[in-house]
Amino acid sequence: MTEASSGIRSKPQYMKLQHDPLSRWNLLIGESDGLVGLINLLSSSSTIKPDMTTFLYTGTPVEKAYAHSYFTPERCSKVSDFEDKDALLIALSEVLEESFMGTHLYISGSEAFLWKVQHIAHKCGMCESEINLELLGSEARCVYCPHCETMNEGVTTDISECSGCNLSLVNVDHFSREMGAYLGFRVDAENPGIIPERKELYK
Repeated sequence: MTEASSGIRSKPQYMKLQHDPLSRWNLLIGESDGLVGLINLLSSSSTIKPDMTTFLYTGTPVEKAYAHSYFTPERCSKVSDFEDKDALLIALSEVLEESFMGTHLYISGSEAFLWKVQHIAHKCGMCESEINLELLGSEARCVYCPHCETMNEGVTTDISECSGCNLSLVNVDHFSREMGAYLGFRVDAENPGIIPERKELYK
């Protein structure tokens, strides 16, 4: 992952997953459309050893079935699928606490999912060089409200109502890696009650 070469430097820029041949253990983590990125990772690298690879995934029943058909013992030593993202994230904390030195994470999915996983990885002591992110799926944003400190997930418009204080927030490209969220601010701060027409920007 690299930062933007122009504009707001904090806005994340994503790349395709690439295997680090120096990793001792590979932990592949994905949701929904992110399955494609993880399959591409395995198919494009001859240095990934099946007995050193674990796969954690959540998605629709059809996606899970396809994941199981691809991530066979010949490609991956352990496959775990979960009912939803929350269940996967809870299990991830436990997996990381028992992981070995030299573990690398390969994460693929929606932007909100990527940063939730990264946040857990950081809490478990992992550093940036051990984490690889690929955005595949929804670009809906998590927007932080500085007025009431609420994290608003699933934001797809340039202006949205905060679920905590009901203020109308405009979200900008300034991104906090620590919080895994974009900054929002009150759109009518200078002209109370005047709310511009909102536009759909993300899906």
